[in-house]
Amino acid sequence: MSLNEYLISRARKKASRKKRIYGLEPPSAVKDLLARDHTALNFHESFRLFVYILFKSPRDRWKLLWRHLTDRDTPARRNQIDLLARDLKSHVGESCRVIQNFFERSNYSKDLARVPPVIEKMLIRTTPLLVAQPDNEKDIAKILTFCKSRGLSVFPRGTGSFAFGGAVPTRKGIVMDLSPMMAILDVDPEGLAVRVQPGARWADVATKLEPYGLIPMTTPTSRFSTVGGWIATGGMGLDSHAYGNVYESVLGVRVARPNGTMQELNSRSESIKDLFGTEGQLGILTEVTLRVRPKPHHSGPCLLTFGTPDKALKFVEQLRIDKIHPSHVVYFDKEYMKKENILFTEHSGSTEPIVPELDTVLLHFETLENEQAFMSSLNGGGAKISENPMAARYLWSDRYFPLKAQRISPGLLGSEVVIPGEKILPTIRKVKKLAWHFKIKPTVEVIVCRNEENYDHMVILSFSCDYSRRIHYVLSLLFIQLMVRLAVRSGGYPYGMGIWNTPFVRSKYEKDRLDKLKRKKREIDPNEILNPNKFFKIKGRFFGIPALFMRPFIFRTILALSHFFAPVLGLAARLLGPKHSDSWDVPARADQKGRSLLHQSAQRCTSCGSCISVCPAYHITKDELVAGRTKLRMAVAMMNGEELEHAEAHSPFQCLHCGLCEEVCQTHLPLRDCYLVLEDWIATRFGSPVETVQKFVEKLDSNREYIKDIYGLDLPEWSPDEKLSRVPAAERKTEGERV
Repeated sequence: MSLNEYLISRARKKASRKKRIYGLEPPSAVKDLLARDHTALNFHESFRLFVYILFKSPRDRWKLLWRHLTDRDTPARRNQIDLLARDLKSHVGESCRVIQNFFERSNYSKDLARVPPVIEKMLIRTTPLLVAQPDNEKDIAKILTFCKSRGLSVFPRGTGSFAFGGAVPTRKGIVMDLSPMMAILDVDPEGLAVRVQPGARWADVATKLEPYGLIPMTTPTSRFSTVGGWIATGGMGLDSHAYGNVYESVLGVRVARPNGTMQELNSRSESIKDLFGTEGQLGILTEVTLRVRPKPHHSGPCLLTFGTPDKALKFVEQLRIDKIHPSHVVYFDKEYMKKENILFTEHSGSTEPIVPELDTVLLHFETLENEQAFMSSLNGGGAKISENPMAARYLWSDRYFPLKAQRISPGLLGSEVVIPGEKILPTIRKVKKLAWHFKIKPTVEVIVCRNEENYDHMVILSFSCDYSRRIHYVLSLLFIQLMVRLAVRSGGYPYGMGIWNTPFVRSKYEKDRLDKLKRKKREIDPNEILNPNKFFKIKGRFFGIPALFMRPFIFRTILALSHFFAPVLGLAARLLGPKHSDSWDVPARADQKGRSLLHQSAQRCTSCGSCISVCPAYHITKDELVAGRTKLRMAVAMMNGEELEHAEAHSPFQCLHCGLCEEVCQTHLPLRDCYLVLEDWIATRFGSPVETVQKFVEKLDSNREYIKDIYGLDLPEWSPDEKLSRVPAAERKTEGERV
């Protein structure tokens, strides 16, 4: 081999390697030399090839390292993903959607929480290799078997409406999105039971039961969360004072174990208890049979006010002693009621408050006899029935919008902890004393849930914040963990674990119970395939060094020191915090070409997933890119200059602009205006999506009756030959025409 042949051969290998690893083409002059058919080179050309072969670009290596640190795709990883996607598709059915585009996958690396990237990326690898959307049990089993054979992790996910990382990936693996498995399979009115898939939304279950005169035993406050997700998290919610948590509602389940085998368990099975609150560590639910009850003929909310929080909480405890039987019991503090009035004024325009700004207890009765018996039994004790008869009805009707306070602030943070009844008031006082240092005014809500013969008290503390002020936001996140620490020191525990509450797992489970769960995990999942590196113990990146800070002893020591230095940390938080505001002036669509509207709407989006559940386009495509929260995330990505692929950029045009998402939005975001702005941006940057719109219109045509019957939408007529760049807006049927 001549010298010239050797140089060209080596240079071609170098160019091939750089393209494979870095995604880089050689310089144009080198590229021309490598494209030659002959090997005749002059001295200058030979020297150019020699330099290209000999020297390595540190810039390329830094770029590759940065992509690795920030959990983005490198060319080598992209090739791995493409091969893996083809392999997985060959194992599952055609109806199982496999997602491999980066932005769409990164959408599944989040839940309700907004974790600063520097914290998140140093600790865990959140972007999955793939996202799979099975629509049947067989595909779930095949995905589990596939992942086991290749040593990949599986992260089960519903709508991602939990805020502590229960469904967030922690290492290389596949997110199994169960939200498209939303069917209500069977209703048994005589046996008072309903059988559903794990992705069924509680609102859909209630709607399906309504013609039979039935309702669920109890539901979460997130009406659009999934049945499987609520079971995995713990299941304390509405009407739980009378009917207990979700465990008492479940008659049986079918569960896929990590090795792909299926198991059927009924309520008498000892191992079924292990599936409640363990967040998918031991299996993936494929079917759930729920106990249901006749719909009550009476709905009687009753609002009682008190002069002090101790009187209100003492009254709640007295309900159990006196054997009063409301279906639901919840306590609100003064700050919570102030927020309610601000939100009511902002939404309605009324200057009159709707609820009393006092410590309050809301009761709900399902029989007139129970309500009247309670009224006649009131004999002081500091309780006073609200003078506004609409106040109780307003609070009860708004029970499905727990995150609406984010409307009046850029962000909302909070914690959910379970605290013994006698410890609630001392804990709240300690929290508010600590909050004073940070200039935070947390609201307090206490939901009382029956647990067999006893009662649990879920305390929800929340406050406004601003995500854009990074140091202030990090200090606010620290305050959240300090609140949890105070609850744990009072004998309580976090409602859910996920990632961020894992250091407190020993507070939730007694040692014997925790050891038993760990043994079971090792027994059925020895390779830690299911939802690994969280819940029991955090394991992270970079040899696990950052994860050391999440070890219980170290983490609690850090929190103890933070509590000691709370005056100093609080001063920093106050100085760096945002200006207080009780309203949001919605920017005009034309303001900064829509940038201000999209930026502020994205900040106020709670990511609850309600928009997904009511979206006709999502139900047809099973693609989250068509729904509100993901469109807002895409807008943020475009504002930040992030890369998008044409296919995923055009997906948001699959929209009927029907406004159903706006109707269920907790923060009343102007979503349709946001969509129009985003579509203009996409069309300018990626071109007109005629082909995407055309295919979507064809799907709509074949589903006209379904959309009309289920969603009450009349689709406009369009010509099959018409080249549409956007889908014409669908119109709502009039009340008289609705099914």
